[in-house]
Amino acid sequence: LYSGVCYSISNDVFKDVKSDHDFTGKVVLTTGSSSGIGEGIVKLFSRLGANVVVTGRKASEISRVAKEAQQLSPKKLKPLEVVADVGKSDDLKRLLNETIKTYGKLDVLVNNAGIGQFIGIRDPNLMSVFDKTIHINLRSFLELIQLSVPYLDQTNGTIISISSIAAFKPSALGLAYQASKAGVDMMSRALALELGPKIRVNVINPGPVITNFFNNNPMADPKAAEKVFSNMMSKITMKRLGSALDIAKGVVYLASPDAAFITGANLSTLIFTSYP
Repeated sequence: LYSGVCYSISNDVFKDVKSDHDFTGKVVLTTGSSSGIGEGIVKLFSRLGANVVVTGRKASEISRVAKEAQQLSPKKLKPLEVVADVGKSDDLKRLLNETIKTYGKLDVLVNNAGIGQFIGIRDPNLMSVFDKTIHINLRSFLELIQLSVPYLDQTNGTIISISSIAAFKPSALGLAYQASKAGVDMMSRALALELGPKIRVNVINPGPVITNFFNNNPMADPKAAEKVFSNMMSKITMKRLGSALDIAKGVVYLASPDAAFITGANLSTLIFTSYP
């Protein structure tokens, strides 16, 4: 309909492109940021000038990441450290309240904390594992979003949730984790429709990433894990596993003015040779 309409693009619109990844003065809250992907996210945002919140369940790990993030900050900004369990409503409320009390606002919310366990339909513990997985991986995301929306409204903020390629690439024994991540994807699309145009809502679907998420999995068998990763490598177009920095760069992009016209989207960080 509009293909024949031509207009001139002023040079003025290009002047801010160089500084689009300057987050000076912005406040970024990332759950599960004391390790893994979340650690990479807060460190990159800190490097780009943002005020960041480091949160998790282990005070020692939070302190470590906060110190390292501060070293990366151009102005050596000290991150806010909050010990919190996203599975507990009171902790989520306290996490947000401390963020607002310290910084007075919120610009970027990154839902990242998550759990995963292989379990099958015949396992007697299935329902307890399923309930816990949905609670941590989906319900806690929604609860923190609900708490944050009044503040994100004030800043025309953005919400980015870390999902997984498991949301659309099923595998045996992964039903609890896969259902939770598929829920994150659809929830985010619905929220994008409801919260736009003031608040943008997007999702990143990482493939296999080198973090302790897999290394610390009590279900992990080293030999089985090696076989799984070898099989993955043969199907990944880039022929390598992802890193926390790979994911963090995607988050920064979606939070930046570069992505100002993107909402309700899924950014997958790799392509399998057999897709989906």
